[in-house]
Amino acid sequence: MDAAIGFIGAGNMAEALISGLRSAGMDGAQILATNRSRRERLDHLSASWGIRVTPDKAEVCGSARVLVLAVKPGDLAQAAQGLRPHLVPEHLVISVLAGVRCSSVEHHLGGASVIRAMPNLPAAVMASATALAYGQGVADEHRVAAVSLFNRLGKTVEVREEALDAVTAIAGSGPAYVYLFMEALIEAGAQAGLSPTVARDLALQTVYGAAKLVRETGGDPGDLRRRVTSPNGTTMAGLAALEEGGFAAAIGKAVRSATQRATALGR
Repeated sequence: MDAAIGFIGAGNMAEALISGLRSAGMDGAQILATNRSRRERLDHLSASWGIRVTPDKAEVCGSARVLVLAVKPGDLAQAAQGLRPHLVPEHLVISVLAGVRCSSVEHHLGGASVIRAMPNLPAAVMASATALAYGQGVADEHRVAAVSLFNRLGKTVEVREEALDAVTAIAGSGPAYVYLFMEALIEAGAQAGLSPTVARDLALQTVYGAAKLVRETGGDPGDLRRRVTSPNGTTMAGLAALEEGGFAAAIGKAVRSATQRATALGR
């Protein structure tokens, strides 16, 4: 049986992780969740995913030695105040708070072992891109446990904490950029005469297939782009329009802006 995991916070990211863990085969009885006040949210998680829920942080800490801190960054101090009395040295705290450094979480929790994780929403379907960075008190067994946990939910990399703001901008926020691209592709397809359903099916499968080809062949995206671009063909015409519209520059600006915002949150 899997060791129990406790979620402190019951928002969208917590639900994505819980969904992924349940899809990966983890017993719902080994997953606990609590939050500050929204009982209806806990009831939703229990009904949807068959997990244990409770308003009592002491119960979560007593049942689970791995705790996923998934509150809003601004709620860290209040969450830590309720959590700290129930922590023991054996606890590992995995923080998914964007922009909040390990040292800050350690300070609020009285020196607990803290790993900072940046997963993304596709964790819900076991397709997350997750980066991990380690606080000062993290032992090798903690690293192994965290990598094993997030590998069940997708692809995991280990980075220095200084890199996590950029990770947040790419992996954390990146799905939203892709969804925006998909929305635009679907709308453009409909304007070109396709039915909304056909445009959606084609756009979704195209994005999925393009990513799958890169992932499974190990090919370079630039090489694959050049392979599909015939001289003076339709793809070249479309790419020229994207370049004229500043597509690559806009993506770069988005990543820089998101990185700066993650850094500001960390302050």
